[in-house]
Amino acid sequence: MCNWDLSKMYKDKNAIEKDIKLVNENINKIDELKKNEKDNFVEILDLLFETDRVMDNLYTYASMKKDENSKVSDSVKLELELSSLYNKLQSRFSFVEPFVLSLKEDEQDKLIKENPSYEIFLKKILRFKEHTLSAEEENIISLMSEAMSSPHNDFYSLQNTDMEFPYVESIDEKLTNANFVPLLSKLPREQRKEVFEKYYDELAKYNNTFGSTLYANIKNLVILSKIKKYDSARQMELFNDDVEEVVYDNLIDIVHEYLPYMYKYYKARTKLLGLDEHHMYDVYVPSTKGFDREIPFEEAKKMVIEAVKPMGEEYQSIMKKAFEENWIDVYPKDGKKPGAYSWGSYDSYPYILLNYTNDVDSVFTLIHELGHSIHSYYSRANNEFKYAGYTIFVAEVASTCNEMLLLDYMIKNAKNDDEKLYLLDHHINSFKSTIFRQTMFAEFERETHKLVEEEKALTGEDFNEIYLNLNKKYFGDSVVSDDLIKYEWSRIPHFYTNFYVYKYATGLSSSSILSQKILSGNKQDLENYKNFLKDGNKNYPLVQLKNAGANIKDKEVLRTAFEVFKEKVLEFEKIVNK
Repeated sequence: MCNWDLSKMYKDKNAIEKDIKLVNENINKIDELKKNEKDNFVEILDLLFETDRVMDNLYTYASMKKDENSKVSDSVKLELELSSLYNKLQSRFSFVEPFVLSLKEDEQDKLIKENPSYEIFLKKILRFKEHTLSAEEENIISLMSEAMSSPHNDFYSLQNTDMEFPYVESIDEKLTNANFVPLLSKLPREQRKEVFEKYYDELAKYNNTFGSTLYANIKNLVILSKIKKYDSARQMELFNDDVEEVVYDNLIDIVHEYLPYMYKYYKARTKLLGLDEHHMYDVYVPSTKGFDREIPFEEAKKMVIEAVKPMGEEYQSIMKKAFEENWIDVYPKDGKKPGAYSWGSYDSYPYILLNYTNDVDSVFTLIHELGHSIHSYYSRANNEFKYAGYTIFVAEVASTCNEMLLLDYMIKNAKNDDEKLYLLDHHINSFKSTIFRQTMFAEFERETHKLVEEEKALTGEDFNEIYLNLNKKYFGDSVVSDDLIKYEWSRIPHFYTNFYVYKYATGLSSSSILSQKILSGNKQDLENYKNFLKDGNKNYPLVQLKNAGANIKDKEVLRTAFEVFKEKVLEFEKIVNK
């Protein structure tokens, strides 16, 4: 069967209505109990999590039904209704943190001692005590939040409404933010150059506006971090995951060390593509012709199960369940959501939405999403509801670790040099886009925030100069840093989600380290990794990764990930130079 089976969540409309009624009744009970929140706090907390678990199941079901076919009006209507109910319930959680932080120290200690199941939950809240202001001051910040998010909204308005990209006659197509990169990946060279220049010429017209927008965003964050008594904006953004700033700096330092191997890769690519010199408008062109054969889904199933053999029989058996129990909606269909994801509620299967197209990229997507789903499977099986979710910081580790195992399996079984070259390029490109590019963005954030913290007012020209210098550093002499690339920062939405992109890089670095340990066949390393999958959110991300065997605070451990990258580049270079 190639369709997921959502009937395991709700068999009929009556079952859905029953749970909706329960959620509404519980919200009313919570509101009543909150009239005396001090005496009823634990009872309220119990009821909040109990209700959230039901709501999680409801909303997840409705969203997946809509994604299955958005042309079914009942599914769209149900998702909208439950989205509203979900927000209504979430608003009832808002009093929890202020209440816990307002208690006297002895009251906090008593609360933890008398409710051991909430110890981790409560201690995570109490970490923020020194950075929490009075109720009146916090309310002022809350009232200011909409104004402080204005730069983020302005960026999206500029990008998606105000800018008018030109029509390109040579390709008979209008440029957009959505088609820019796809066009650069498939057009002949002269047309690529034209598209590149016309796109960035349009961005250049708004350089001053983009500059003032990004500066305002950074300035807001810097001011807020000072008000909240953090040493820096970066410290504030990393605090939630309990990540020390040295981790961020170590990542940048190690990437700098291995830039010569990225230069080697681009030089080999230049030769492979038959270019006289490699320009920025050539970066998205595939290095190879691709994997020249179809892979039907039945074959893909066998491949992914075989690829995770180093994970042991238990892991393989869970993966087989995904196919046997119909966790996966496999093929594209009319009205179905594009792309892929892993989802599901605490009480359901960890479902997967795919749009499988019988190519090698679809196989990688399959094993990636299975990595997420099996992580969720372990996490939910080993934790109560409130500790079963895992952070964004570690979310991509399990999925990309699976990709690494598939790459290893496929490279070992490559039929010829063309297949091997494609797979090596796939591996290198993962590092290039997820580690090197995101670290370049992270370094841009570090530099710009530091300057604003030093009371420097930054303009569009300042951002251009910083970005162009970084681009030259990250691409070296192997790629011509065309002057127009200095405007690229103004098309990156991640710069408005502060100090976030480094997580992509640490995630893939960690999975590279852990996959090498798994492939070595050491039983303890495998056990450590499985315990990581079972940990939920009981520990902070760096503790979880250290326990798994990837202590990324240690530069030497982090370096092992980049040694794998180096090895793949040298192998790629060797085949190209044959």
